[in-house]
Amino acid sequence: MSRKTYRSDDVCFLLRPDDVMAGIETVGAWLDAKHMARSVMKTLFQEKLVLLNGKKTNPKESVELNDELRLQMPKEKIDHDPVPMELVILYEDEDLLILDKPVGITVNSKGQVSLANGVAQYFKDNGIKRKVRFLNRLDRDTSGCIVIAKSALAQSFYQQQIEDQRFEKWYATVVQGVLLDTNIVDLPMKRGEDGIHYEVREDGKPTRTVYNGTGVFEEVEGVQLGDASGNQPSNVTDGQFGDVVATSYREVSADELATMTEADKAKLVSTVDIRLYTGKTHQIRVAMAHLGHPLVGDALYGNERAGRTYELRARRVVFTSLRTGQIVTVSAD
Repeated sequence: MSRKTYRSDDVCFLLRPDDVMAGIETVGAWLDAKHMARSVMKTLFQEKLVLLNGKKTNPKESVELNDELRLQMPKEKIDHDPVPMELVILYEDEDLLILDKPVGITVNSKGQVSLANGVAQYFKDNGIKRKVRFLNRLDRDTSGCIVIAKSALAQSFYQQQIEDQRFEKWYATVVQGVLLDTNIVDLPMKRGEDGIHYEVREDGKPTRTVYNGTGVFEEVEGVQLGDASGNQPSNVTDGQFGDVVATSYREVSADELATMTEADKAKLVSTVDIRLYTGKTHQIRVAMAHLGHPLVGDALYGNERAGRTYELRARRVVFTSLRTGQIVTVSAD
């Protein structure tokens, strides 16, 4: 049922001269131009939560310059048990909550406490009466940007951007060997016969991964970083990808690389920026292993390291705001 009171999470649009010039004449055409999913809008119309100038309306209603279209979000029951949890919030607006997911916790797993339970507690504490809707998934040992939609409308709007490959998802990782080029990798992937691994197979679903090598390093075991004054060598780095990093790195120069044998190069590691255009499970891990550069410490795909796991961080997301139409960039540095 339509609400007599307005709330901050109502979505409001004004019909502007540009809209009129674009030929928008009805509520339905207006919503299509705003990329509102018809399936979700059908529900809002049925529940009388679409208002034109404060009155309930329908898709065929005519619109004029300076009309106001208001979409009211229905209340929902939170669909996970709330569990108190420290959350690192990177970004929040009326439609999205973006967190910095830590290593070691699942996004949404049955029978165990997961990030979804912490989000449910946050929703409860802040009066957000909605289901928890994740727009992306990160493995237990992957950290960084995790995106939660606060409504079915927001979920459908941003999911369409993901499907259209306009919602950018950027990652940083460390791979085995020397990898300095930039490349687009199109591979078909499918779950393997063991039900755990994913594989590159002709009968798999298409995936697209873009990588850019950013540096080559030598792993330095047991190096003493810094002295009593807190100084450290400029060519040694530590903790670049989160708390899981147990090894320090010394950057290898181009001149050094030129004198190395292939066997020596194979012992080095490379830092890589990656953009996912598709979102297949284990996509980055499978793609890099297929190229002969598995993620360092990824035991599942051929690079086991005692006491270590792979380093993969969702560094950045870029999207177009539902309400403003502006480009938004959120980073987890």
